[in-house]
Amino acid sequence: MHRIRDTFKRDLLSTIFVGVFLAATSPFFGVIARRQFSASPFHLSIISSSAGIGQIFTFYWGYIIRSKRDKLKMVVIPGALARGVFLFTPLASSITVFLLLILVYQVISYISTPAYVEVIKFMYPDMVRARLMGIVRMVNNLVVITVTPVAGHLISSIGFKWTFFLGAIFGIISSLIFSTIRIKQDYTAPTVPYIPIKSILAIPLLDKRFGTYLAIFFMYGLGNWLSNPIYPIVLVDKLQATSLQVGFISTISSSLSAISYIFWGRFIDRDNPVHVLALVFLLDFLIPLGYLLASIKPMYLFVMLSAVVSGIANAGIDLGVMNAILRIAPSTEIASYMALHSTFVGIRGILGPFLGATLYSFIGATGVFSINITTAILGGILMYRFYKNLTTI
Repeated sequence: MHRIRDTFKRDLLSTIFVGVFLAATSPFFGVIARRQFSASPFHLSIISSSAGIGQIFTFYWGYIIRSKRDKLKMVVIPGALARGVFLFTPLASSITVFLLLILVYQVISYISTPAYVEVIKFMYPDMVRARLMGIVRMVNNLVVITVTPVAGHLISSIGFKWTFFLGAIFGIISSLIFSTIRIKQDYTAPTVPYIPIKSILAIPLLDKRFGTYLAIFFMYGLGNWLSNPIYPIVLVDKLQATSLQVGFISTISSSLSAISYIFWGRFIDRDNPVHVLALVFLLDFLIPLGYLLASIKPMYLFVMLSAVVSGIANAGIDLGVMNAILRIAPSTEIASYMALHSTFVGIRGILGPFLGATLYSFIGATGVFSINITTAILGGILMYRFYKNLTTI
C-alpha cells in the first residue's frame, strides 16, 4: 500500500509538470503558425495531422519495445527527448523549421505509447488502476485549463519562442519525476521470444478478437474525424461565433472531461472497459448531432450540448482504451497491441480530415454530420455486441 501511495504521488506531480508543458505549447501551434509565419491551409493541415503522423510509426516502436526489459526507461527517455525538442524553438525562424519541430515532437513522443500502457499495468493494481488514472488525468486537465490563459499572456509578453522553451523545461522535469516511480518491486518485463516485424502486423488477423476490436474502433473514429474540419466552418459561417465563445466551448469541454475522469475510472474498476467504450460510442452521436442542428438552425445552445458530451466522451475513451488493451492483450504482448491500436488511430487521423473536407464539397455539413452520427451509433452497437460476446475478459 505504501508503494502504491508513493507511486500515485509521483505520478500526480509528474502530470502537473507535463500539464504546464502541454498548456504552454500544443494549444498555440496553429495560431502561431498562422500569425507569426503566415501559414497556408496546407501548413495548417500538416499541423492537424501531425499527431496522426506520429502515431503511424507506433507499430514499429511497439516491435522494438516488446523485447526491452526496462519498460519504464522506454517511457521516460522518449518523453524527455520529445519535450526537449521545444528547447530549440528560439531557432525557429521560418514555417518550415516550426513545422519540423512539431513533427519531430509528435514522432518521438509516440515512441513511449506502447511502453506506457505496460508500465501502468504494474504501477497500480487492477482493482483501483482506472480510478487512480482518472484522478491523474483530471489533475492534468485542470492544470491545462488553468495554465493555458497564462501561457497565452506570456506569449504576448515574451514571445512564443521563449514560452515554448520554458514549457519544454517543465516537460523534461515531468519525465525525470516519472523516472523515480518504483514499479511493483522494481519490476522488469520477462524476456520475450524474437519474432519478425511482420508477425506484429499480422496480430489482428491471427487474434480475431483483437481484429474485431480494431475494426469497430477504426470505423467509429474515422466517422469522428470526418466532422473535425467541418466544426469550425459551422462555428464561423453559421453561428458567427466570437473568439470568446469558442474559448468558452473549449473550457466547458475540458472541465467536463476533468470531472468525468473520476466517474469513468470508478465505472471501469467495477465493470469492464469495453463496456465503457460501447456506452461512450453510443453517447458520442450527440456531438455531430448538435452541430448538425446548429447548421440547420443556428443556435449556440446546440453547440454547447456537443461540448458537454465531448468532454464526457473524451474521458471515457482515454481511460477505456488503455484498460481495454490491458484486458485483451496477452501479458507479453501488451506493447505490441497498444502500438497497433495507436497506428490505426494515426491512419484514420490522417485520412479523416482530408476525406471529410472532400465530402463537404459534395454533400455539405448535413451529409458529413449524418455519416458521423451513423458511425457513432453503429460503432456503439457493434462494440456492445463485442463486449457481450467476450468470454475471457
